Amino acid sequence: MRIIPSATPISPSDRAFNYGDGVFSTLLVHNQKPQLYSYHLSRLEHDAAAIKITVDTCALETAINDQIAAFSNSSNDVSPSKYVLKVHVSGGQAGRGYARSEDSVPLVRFSQHPYPAHYEGMAKQGMSLICAQTRLAIQPLLAGVKHMNRLEQVLIKHEVNEAHADDALVCDTNDNLIEASAGNVFFYSQGEWYTPSLKGSGVNGVVRQCLIDSLLNNNHTLHVGEYQLSHIGNASAVVITNALMGVMPVKSVRMPDHSKLEFDVASESVLELSNLLARALR
Repeated sequence: MRIIPSATPISPSDRAFNYGDGVFSTLLVHNQKPQLYSYHLSRLEHDAAAIKITVDTCALETAINDQIAAFSNSSNDVSPSKYVLKVHVSGGQAGRGYARSEDSVPLVRFSQHPYPAHYEGMAKQGMSLICAQTRLAIQPLLAGVKHMNRLEQVLIKHEVNEAHADDALVCDTNDNLIEASAGNVFFYSQGEWYTPSLKGSGVNGVVRQCLIDSLLNNNHTLHVGEYQLSHIGNASAVVITNALMGVMPVKSVRMPDHSKLEFDVASESVLELSNLLARALR
């Protein structure tokens, strides 16, 4: 595994560039501390292994720590208290062809980005969603993995932008609800939380996994299974989760039949889920 300096150009032979052969994770760094750090490291190790990349987790953790320290001590910029750190793990560099050469060394790159400031206002007013026409392909070997092949999400974001919405609920080709364009879905119905199974497609986000652990460890009932858009119609609350937005309430969903579902963004159930995540971040 080799750490690539941020300013280094991407080689034309990089497998991530040519084939999407790599994985990534997007960390929220707050007061120089990466949030949900162990979940990110575990996810990177798991996802890399899923596509046959071996990652030295200890060396990766050291590299991330060094990157955060270098950014916070930079004399060129005033480091913000909250920013985004993306960690990219490429399958390495190789010649032409899909097969990865035996001597191909994984490459790790970092990039820093501003924290999306509009999330704070969105958390108060809630998200407006559509239901995407684009469907996720079913591929159990890659289900849950945050790999670099994200063309489905590119198409979904195009739909979201055209509809002037905040995000979209996304189904697979069997019409099972899976996730949002860049986050996971939880919905609350009759006093219990539900989240879609990711056995066939989707990304297992770090906040999703953290909330699953927190709900079960605090004796809450959580159902993980196959659900369709119709199940959202029976919900009293819906949230989208990811590492940057945390638990983001949904205020409305425009359904495929053009009807509109509305939800209470300040409900006790949403506050309860937000508090579970806040305790995990302490």
